[in-house]
Amino acid sequence: MLEQKVADAVEFFRGEPGFHRLFLLMKKKYQSLGRIGGTVKLDGFSFEEKEALGAFFGKDFHQESTPSVSLKMFAEQLEKTRFAGIPLVTLLENYFGEDITTNQEKRETDRKKKEEFFQNLIHQYPEQARLLSFIAESAPQNRFIHIAYSQDREHLETVLKNVCTALQHLPKKGDYERLSIFSQKVLKDPHAFDLHTFQGKVFLHALQFYSDQDYDLSSVEEVNELLQSFGILREDILNFVTCAGILTETEQGIHSVFASAVKTNTVLNVPLREILKLKRAYPAKGQTVFVVENSGVFSALLDLFPDAFPPLICTNGQFKLASLMLIDLIIQEGCQIYYSGDFDPEGLKMAQRLKERNQEHIHLWHFQLEDYLASSPEVLLSDDRVAKLETVTIEELQPIKEKIREIKKAGYQEEILKKLYEGICRHMWD
Repeated sequence: MLEQKVADAVEFFRGEPGFHRLFLLMKKKYQSLGRIGGTVKLDGFSFEEKEALGAFFGKDFHQESTPSVSLKMFAEQLEKTRFAGIPLVTLLENYFGEDITTNQEKRETDRKKKEEFFQNLIHQYPEQARLLSFIAESAPQNRFIHIAYSQDREHLETVLKNVCTALQHLPKKGDYERLSIFSQKVLKDPHAFDLHTFQGKVFLHALQFYSDQDYDLSSVEEVNELLQSFGILREDILNFVTCAGILTETEQGIHSVFASAVKTNTVLNVPLREILKLKRAYPAKGQTVFVVENSGVFSALLDLFPDAFPPLICTNGQFKLASLMLIDLIIQEGCQIYYSGDFDPEGLKMAQRLKERNQEHIHLWHFQLEDYLASSPEVLLSDDRVAKLETVTIEELQPIKEKIREIKKAGYQEEILKKLYEGICRHMWD
């Protein structure tokens, strides 16, 4: 009986102008509130549609400046017709030919589906249960993964499976593999974990999770460090360090190339591939190694020592992994590192990063306010670059930081070359 009444009601309302638009609005309101309630406005309804609705409700909607209909009012009016006894939700569902779920119900269903999605992966990859449980959380750092879930769940499933498989095949501690070779071995595709791809980014995200150190994944060199810490090399030829006056050892003993370079006053550009073979590194003379950022400054300083090069390293701008690994080897010998860089926001950030790497053995060299002023700062800095100073937090850089912020000008190592030379001389004579 009710079934036929519902069918008759659907047929009636489909034949009346204005009700289709009204039913769409009421459906949306019900889904939003999760109950029969609220009001819908009749904005944009035609004269004919308002006439039909007015006849049903027994009121003149033309006289109202902002005509509206409440869902409760419609349900009550429905009870006064031959369609009494039909719940409004039932009428709407039959009218649209579908089950109408509220937004809250939909969210709960979606939540359960996502939970089931990750639980299935955890069941398949129990060794990565901690990682997958972490990714399943709606933390800010996981946002890009949850967006991918909403866009293409099947693709995300494939990516997470590939990453979990890769984690199970990481090189043994002490061994290294190039990223492309590793990718080929794991997925038969040398570009499978290219870092600009979504899968590559998820792979880095996973390594970050398992790492003991928090890396800045927007920094190329910190990404390289992260990969290297798990035995993956992104680039081991073009990633190099420039040095002079440095002796090294491998498992076979003193490295003949470094020894010959010291003997003949020769500069070496040493790729990461060769740095990885070293077991020890130390200055040919003394217990101090000087590090500069700029290759021009590096070469100019060496010109001032024609008879015997001092222990000197050039990072060639931003720290490459080869530079950091050589510096780490030198520190392991108990040696002191003196670092000099440029007086601009980027230079101060680099100095801070290196200092934070080892507080005891790394010293900021000529990074006093007087050194900045002696560099005759003239190059104007944009507001965007000055804003980068906010991340410079170590105490000894604060005087320079505040002065740069005040005058918005950069200074450079080239202008204090004499100071650097005299500093090296004092250490060598001591």
